[in-house]
Amino acid sequence: MAHAYDGCGGRSPQWWPSRYGEGDTLGAGNELTPERTLEALKIPRDGRVVELAQVLQPDVPAFPPRMFYQHILGHGALDATLISVDGTQVSYFEEQVSQTYHIGCHVDGLGHVGIDGHFYNGVHYKDFFTPTGLTRYGMEQVRPWVARGVCLDIAAVEGVAMLPEGFQITPEHLEAAEKAQGVQVRAGDVALVHTGWSNLWLRDDAYGKGEPGCTWEAGHWLTERRVSMVGADNWAFECIPFQKPEWPFVVHQHLLAETGTYILENIRTQELADGGHSEFLFLFAPNKVVGATGSMAAPLAVV
Repeated sequence: MAHAYDGCGGRSPQWWPSRYGEGDTLGAGNELTPERTLEALKIPRDGRVVELAQVLQPDVPAFPPRMFYQHILGHGALDATLISVDGTQVSYFEEQVSQTYHIGCHVDGLGHVGIDGHFYNGVHYKDFFTPTGLTRYGMEQVRPWVARGVCLDIAAVEGVAMLPEGFQITPEHLEAAEKAQGVQVRAGDVALVHTGWSNLWLRDDAYGKGEPGCTWEAGHWLTERRVSMVGADNWAFECIPFQKPEWPFVVHQHLLAETGTYILENIRTQELADGGHSEFLFLFAPNKVVGATGSMAAPLAVV
C-alpha cells in the first residue's frame, strides 16, 4: 500500500500507486462524471459569462526561461505575394508563435511536475519522455471540464483587498471562507482561491516574483475533498516564498504527482469575488496537443 508523500523528494516512502489505481493516467479527471456534470448545469441563474483568463502578450510575468513571442506573417496580404492576383485577390494574415504552454493562463498537466524523476502513479520519466512529446500524460488524454466551480475569497476572510506576498493560506482560511460564503467544496469541483494578487498583473513586477498562496496543509485539505482541479489568481498556486526553504513547489508535487490534481494558474477571480459568486458552472476544454505537459486556458464561469 502506498504511503503519503512527505515532502522529502526521493527520500520519501513510496507514494504510489494513486488512489485511482495502478496504471491510471487521468488522475483527478476521474472525478468528472456525467452525474456531476448534470448537477453543475443546474447552477447558473443569470446566464452571465465571466471570463477567468488573463490576457496574453509578450511582456507577461513568466517563470524564467519561459517566454511568449508572436510574429505576424504578412505574405498573404502583401501585393507582391497575393495568391490570386487575377482572381479573388484574397488577403490574409496569420501568426507564427514561439512559447511554452506554461505562460499566461494555463493548466498544468500530470506530466509537468514529478518527485525525484517519478511522476503521477510513480512512472519514471525515462519510461515516457521523448524530446517531441510525452508518451504518457499528454494533454490529448485530458477530459474537458463542465463542472461545478467554487471560488473561496481568502482576501475577504482577512479583510483586505489583496493578500501580501508570501501569505500562507491554511485549511482554517479555506474553512472560514466556506462558512462566510455559505458554500462547501465537494468532490469533482474546480476549487478556485481568490487572493487579490491578480490586480498586479501587468501593473507591477512584484506579481511574478512572490505571491500569497496555499500551504502544504491547504493543498491536502483540497485533495481530501477530491476536487478535479485547483486554481488561484497567482502564477504558481502555492505561497512564495515557500512555506519552508527546502520545500520548493512541494504543493505542486502533492497535487500533480501524488494525487493527479490539475492546477489552473494566472486566472482572474476579482469579478467572481466582487459579485459574490461562490458557486458557478465552470467550463474549460484543454487544447488536445499530443504529448504536451500543459495547455493554454481560457476558462469561463457561468453564473
